[in-house]
Amino acid sequence: MLNSKTAISKASLSKTMRIKKSRGFTLLEVMIASFVLSVGMLGSTAMMLRGLQQADNTNYEGVAAQTAMNMAERMRGNIQGQGLSGSVYDNLVADRAAAVNCATLCNSAEVATYHAYIWGLELDDLMPNANATGRVTALNPGVDDSVYQITVEWDSDKRVDTTSRTNTRNTYVMIFQP
Repeated sequence: MLNSKTAISKASLSKTMRIKKSRGFTLLEVMIASFVLSVGMLGSTAMMLRGLQQADNTNYEGVAAQTAMNMAERMRGNIQGQGLSGSVYDNLVADRAAAVNCATLCNSAEVATYHAYIWGLELDDLMPNANATGRVTALNPGVDDSVYQITVEWDSDKRVDTTSRTNTRNTYVMIFQP
C-alpha cells in the first residue's frame, strides 16, 4: 500500500518528466516565413515593374498618335504636293538625314522631304531608344483627294543592349484625307 508521501513523489516525478511546450518560434519556422514573404515581395515588385512598362508603352502610343497628327497637318499645309499625277508624300519615310532648309522658297517635293526630316527628328527626340520609324503611304495614288495611311512603329523593349531585345514592335496607324 502506498502512503501519501510516495504518491506525492510519484506525482512530482511525472510532472518533471513531462516535456514542456516551447513558447516562441523555431528557426525553421522563421526561415519558412521569411521565404514566403520574400517570394510575395518579388511577385509584387514584378507586377509593379510590368505596370510601369505598360504605362511607358501607353505613353509612346500617345506620342506616336501626336507625331502622326503633326505629319498629317504638315501634309495639309503642302496641298500642292498632292496632285493627280501622284503625291510627293507617297512612300515617304521619316528621315533623319539633313534636308534642304525651306526657310527660302522650296517646291512641294522639297517641302515634303523637309517634313520627313522634321518628323524623323520628332520621333528620335520624343521616343528615345525606341527605334521609332514613320511612313506615309497613299492608299489610292494618282487620285484627286487621295487617302493616306500614316504608320508609326516603335520597339516596346527599349533596352540599350540590342542583343537581348525581344523583337516586339508596336504599330500606330492613322488613315486620313487631306
